[in-house]
Amino acid sequence: IKKMINKIYKIIHNKYSRFLKFFFFLRYVFAIFLISIFLFLLIPKFFNYEKKQEIIKEHLINYYDLELSNYSSIEFNVFPFPHLSINDTNLKVKNKPIILNTKNLNIFLNFKNIYNYEDFQTRKILFIENDISLDIDRTKDLINYFSKLKYKLDFKTSDFNFKKDDSFLLKIKNVNFSNHGYKKSHINGEIFDKKFTASLKNNNQNLSFKILNTGIKANFKFDEKNLKNS
Repeated sequence: IKKMINKIYKIIHNKYSRFLKFFFFLRYVFAIFLISIFLFLLIPKFFNYEKKQEIIKEHLINYYDLELSNYSSIEFNVFPFPHLSINDTNLKVKNKPIILNTKNLNIFLNFKNIYNYEDFQTRKILFIENDISLDIDRTKDLINYFSKLKYKLDFKTSDFNFKKDDSFLLKIKNVNFSNHGYKKSHINGEIFDKKFTASLKNNNQNLSFKILNTGIKANFKFDEKNLKNS
């Protein structure tokens, strides 16, 4: 019986030892994997993205109809997802009287484009702290732009300044908007220092608008002919 117990013990001990060796081996493999991923994402921070500006401009005009004229810097950031951050930008919507002055334009990259900028494509673009000036009679141009856009775009904390014949009429502050996902076509922000929500419906031809905690609601219908042909 004693010999049998010793034999069982040796079998268990050998199996346990092999398990421990395999566990420590996996630990080192996992550590190497994490370090490799970290270096893969960190190294692009040291690239000179000024050399990529023409590729970026071409992508913005071809996919988003946005003409990038000025910016202060371009840098690569890892979090929350790998993206290019273009600071203090001036953009214009192609063939539209819509000017966007943006504190920070984030271009989220496909992983294949972190190092290779041939066939450059993006996951989405994000505007943070926009200041947009627009004649109120040209609001349909803005709606038309969003209705035709096929690629993902987000606005965060953006201000819209509406004017008439160069005279200031109305400012809508801290606007958030997305043309994709579960928040698609939903808008929120502040008007007259009150929070509001709105949503675009029926292919962006109708706007449902509500100022919170006031009881004020409104529905707007955009002219379909102008929306399509303006």
